[in-house]
Amino acid sequence: GLGLVLGLLISMRKNHDYSQIILLKPEDFRLNMRKGQLIDIRSHEAFEAKRINGSRNFEKMSLFASLHKFRKDQAIFLVDESNNLHVKKVSRKLIKKGYHPVYVLETGIEKYPFSLKEEN
Repeated sequence: GLGLVLGLLISMRKNHDYSQIILLKPEDFRLNMRKGQLIDIRSHEAFEAKRINGSRNFEKMSLFASLHKFRKDQAIFLVDESNNLHVKKVSRKLIKKGYHPVYVLETGIEKYPFSLKEEN
């Protein structure tokens, strides 16, 4: 009955391998980001102002309406303003949806020391 269903749900929840969320320093992120899908989850305005060249913009949770645009056989590289709660939530949710590994830019874009594409 219900106990079995709840037990199953609980055991399913435990199976998400959050060790597949990996924080990368900017140097390592930059070296590897071309090997996967580079996703910027900042606001559209912030993304338009400056971004890592080659990144695609999906604002925060709206990204989950666009999952059909992502490949499960490629790593995801996530960029946010900083390494904050939002990017952690998005990372966990991606893992739950079967996307892994997820690499997060540890410093966020605000402390990214490399050149960014900027709108003039």
